[in-house]
Amino acid sequence: MSNTDIVLEICGSAGEGTISSGEIFNRYISSIDFEIMSFDTYPSEIRGFGKCVAHSRFSTQKIFTPGKYTDILIALNDAHSISQLGHLKDTGVVIYDSKPPKYHEEDKSIVGWMEPGMISYGIPFNDLAQKAAGNSRGRNMVALGAVCALFGVDHEEFKNTIIQRYAKKKQIVIDNNVNSFVEGYNWANDNLTKIDSISFKKGKNKNEKESIIINGNQAVAKAAIDSELHLYAGYPITPATKIMEILSHELPKKNGIMLQTEDEISAIGNVLGAGFAGKRSMTATSGPGFALMTEFMGLSVMAQIPAVIVNSQRGGPSTGLPTKTEQSDFNAAVNGGTGDLPRFVIAPASVEECYDGTTLAFYLAEKYQTLVVILLDFFLSNSIRNIDEPTPPTEKMLNSNIAPNEKELKDYVRFKETKTGVSPRSIPGTPNGMYTTTGLENNERGKPQYDGKLHTKMSDMRYRKLNSALNDVPKPKWTGPKKDIDVGILSWGSSAGAAYEAATIANKNGHRVAVLSSLVVFPVNEVDLTKFCNESKQILIPELNYSGQYANFIASYINRPVERLNMVSGLPMASEDVLSKIDEMIAS
Repeated sequence: MSNTDIVLEICGSAGEGTISSGEIFNRYISSIDFEIMSFDTYPSEIRGFGKCVAHSRFSTQKIFTPGKYTDILIALNDAHSISQLGHLKDTGVVIYDSKPPKYHEEDKSIVGWMEPGMISYGIPFNDLAQKAAGNSRGRNMVALGAVCALFGVDHEEFKNTIIQRYAKKKQIVIDNNVNSFVEGYNWANDNLTKIDSISFKKGKNKNEKESIIINGNQAVAKAAIDSELHLYAGYPITPATKIMEILSHELPKKNGIMLQTEDEISAIGNVLGAGFAGKRSMTATSGPGFALMTEFMGLSVMAQIPAVIVNSQRGGPSTGLPTKTEQSDFNAAVNGGTGDLPRFVIAPASVEECYDGTTLAFYLAEKYQTLVVILLDFFLSNSIRNIDEPTPPTEKMLNSNIAPNEKELKDYVRFKETKTGVSPRSIPGTPNGMYTTTGLENNERGKPQYDGKLHTKMSDMRYRKLNSALNDVPKPKWTGPKKDIDVGILSWGSSAGAAYEAATIANKNGHRVAVLSSLVVFPVNEVDLTKFCNESKQILIPELNYSGQYANFIASYINRPVERLNMVSGLPMASEDVLSKIDEMIAS
């Protein structure tokens, strides 16, 4: 079966149903067994206007990026859609409203910006919506009806998807949406002559495993519940708020607690309080909130209290670009804080890894009695994928605390020195397990002590835990050739998907390109990193920040020059951009 790979964008203004249209289309296309990946953009301000784009890629093959260039552009709003024409492929199609609610000014009609040779279909969205429901609110459904007629989508099955989407609404809402969809479908069938070659053929064969449609935030929330989270404390902030919203509904069903705090400082304080009491706890935030948590991060490490923080990165600095994606909090996640502050940093590369990384975070935090930071970004948090049902954490991962035995409790030493750096931790209420701890440097019994010899010893213990954990975390993922590598790509987080796709294409073109990425970016697996770099003639590091934060960090480990691909467009890393850089490096 030939591969079908289509990128569709719906562009409109806030309030026109742009994002919900994309969601409905995603759910239907997933149901006929296509791989899906979406990335929606919308205004930062909470107002009834501003540009919204529902961007989705559908493929019969495995995909890792949402695609840079568009096959189908649905223009619900001409003025906003004009800027999207620059991403339209030469073979792409524009679907627009031929009779909009009001006449456009001369320079704001998308038709006036189309170049000769572009394929377009004009459909009276507004008139058909008025006919179906007596108002223009169904223009988005009219557009979806036309798309189904033009590109071979079963309209009866699609209607069921619309009904499911609005099942909790009043019947009149369901009827108006369905009727608008039918009007668009019938009009396109009766009035349009198809002149493009795009078609949604049936997708891949069904996977035996059950699949779910989920985004990164939902995956994190699901993983937290499956990991027996007891307390979530947080303050709303884009793009992490959805995690709190989900847990506010689901956590009480598991006898857990969701606490919306007055600010991020209070949130992390509550997380440490619950962690000290032996309960699994977490918070989620973005860059500005993460900055406020810095002091309590140090307390987690010094007092050896488990804590999990999700930082979904967005454009910065300061409040920056709340609804744009970026990978610019790497430095803060790995090095942020006062003093020597060792912690685990997990950076998922996909929605699947959002789940696995979160279950791993709770395991590591509890076992090693320390801070774990999970680095998402706006793209990962909101990107919708259809994935196999995740494998729940094992019993070992659910009960990872190393508790003192009866002998140790006879004369309990909370911060006892061990080979691994992990001291047996009693939970408050354990008979004979009482101890004291503060944010001050302390001796093995928790008593504050300030001499340099002790500080050196305790610092060594804190870092020893990270080294011990290297045997307890997944090894870096090495894809591509293992020897004689023309370009070796060191990637992290959501940019890894673009690296995988670019390397696959480059290898098909006769080059030797490999990718090394790790779910755990700190501590660093130096053995695998060194081996990969030794086999690579050139090293490329693509990342979504201006200064090359990961490249600067990793340079001290590999001690050789690297090529950088730094982008801060607010969009996900595109495989086309990585491939272009690979070609440039090989040609030089």
